[in-house]
Amino acid sequence: MKNLLCTFIALFLIGNATFADNEPKAVKSEIKDVTVFLSGAQVTRTGSTTISQGVSSYVFEDLSPLINANSIQVTAKGDFTILSVVHQLNYLKTQEKSKEILVLEDSLESIRQQIEIQQSMLEVYTAEESMINANKSIGGQNTGVKAIDFKENADFFRNRLTEIKTKLIQFKNKIKKLQEKSEKINNQLQMLNAKKSQAMSEIVVTVSAKELVNANFTVSYLVLNAGWVPSYDLRAIDVNNPIVLNYKANVYQTTGEDWKKVKLTLSTGNPTLNGSKPNLMPWYLSFANYYNYNKGAGVSSYNTMQPQMARTNASDGTVKEEINANYASNLTTVTETQTNFEFEISIPYTIIADGKKYDVEVKSYTLPAQYEYYCAPKLDRDAFLLAKITGWEEYKLLAGEINLFYEGTYVGKSYLDTRTTKDTLDISLGRDKNIIITRIKLKEFSSSKFIGLNKKETIAWEINVKNNKKQPINIMIEDQFPVSSDKDIEVERLESSGAIYNEETGKLTWKFKLEPGESKKKIKVMYSVKYPKNQAVYVD
Repeated sequence: MKNLLCTFIALFLIGNATFADNEPKAVKSEIKDVTVFLSGAQVTRTGSTTISQGVSSYVFEDLSPLINANSIQVTAKGDFTILSVVHQLNYLKTQEKSKEILVLEDSLESIRQQIEIQQSMLEVYTAEESMINANKSIGGQNTGVKAIDFKENADFFRNRLTEIKTKLIQFKNKIKKLQEKSEKINNQLQMLNAKKSQAMSEIVVTVSAKELVNANFTVSYLVLNAGWVPSYDLRAIDVNNPIVLNYKANVYQTTGEDWKKVKLTLSTGNPTLNGSKPNLMPWYLSFANYYNYNKGAGVSSYNTMQPQMARTNASDGTVKEEINANYASNLTTVTETQTNFEFEISIPYTIIADGKKYDVEVKSYTLPAQYEYYCAPKLDRDAFLLAKITGWEEYKLLAGEINLFYEGTYVGKSYLDTRTTKDTLDISLGRDKNIIITRIKLKEFSSSKFIGLNKKETIAWEINVKNNKKQPINIMIEDQFPVSSDKDIEVERLESSGAIYNEETGKLTWKFKLEPGESKKKIKVMYSVKYPKNQAVYVD
């Protein structure tokens, strides 16, 4: 019996030891590289450990809960064999509390203490009020009260009760405001804690080694809830210099893990899109059957549209040449892959998982440009400065917002639309108030008369342009003749001052150069419109 008991204990200990050996060993890892796509990001972690002899498992913990399990890749250096890679969620381990949550919790605790203090004072003054009300009697049943004593007591009761009532109102108002503030913080905490309570991912790697060996692991995976949106800063000194276009990326992520001092690569790709090519099926025409028009089979569609996301001085007082600070954009490497472009940022960046947009300098381009002013005085009397860029395709630009700076001043926002097939990209640099443009109706040449069953209206306009700048300018003015879309409406073009005319659109275009202080006067637009007099036509 004793031998049987010893055998059972020995087997139990061996079983426990075996079970302990099969428990995955945690590998400490750090995020080193992140490739951010227009939607999604590929995270690369590295970690090292010692591999035991035989078959053993190692776990990478505290990973994003938003990992795409199909995207996991594990490589390693060392004399061993990787047997399997498994992704799992650990529901017993959630994300650590962020600084924002800790600050909100401290604020909430402080507010709770303030509410308790105000409630305590409210109770004190309420008790005093009750005590005063219970002791209003100042004389016995058979004893009268002198008038002066009555007045003094009445004044006391009135003044003290007024003070108490005022204090009670103040305490109640303070408690109400504190409770409202507490409710807002609680709502924010609930939202943040809901994100924090997500189960963290783990990757378990099982290996086999003939002997004890050191291993260096590299783990990469795709995560959602991340991406970047292109934006630009465009700076122009004047019309005699090229423009400087600073290409920027607004990077965001809520993946559940912070990217601290990582090497960033921005890619114009989007791995979340379907990579299968569409199949164009035959398009069969038939007569419409109105009876079953709304009973047709559903039509499948395939959407391939991509979503749119030091200065130093010598201490001894001697003159020292100033050195302009360098920019991260000057240290970016641009790589063209088979299907997209990648911008490799050499300076480490920290992107916190808080959903905020972090500006990342991508690239800076100095672009030769031709400058031209444009105005359509029928719509707007201001002249707009345009920078015309040719060969823009080589700069790997994406559509996005532009912050415009001209002559050192912020002049507003514009939009860079690269989804065009034109060879020249026009970028508006905003309005220039030094170009004066007027469009005046010439009443002496304008008339309205009836001819039989028709009415004929003649309209004349005069456009004047003056250059108040200190340098010559090139300007393009556009106006238009009306174009008839009905056979009963007849348009006669009478005067266009030598404009280039577009038959299809009716557009009139003038291009000319103005010296400083020079005026271009009497650009004349004149036309007549004849139409049935019982109809109304807008001809201005």
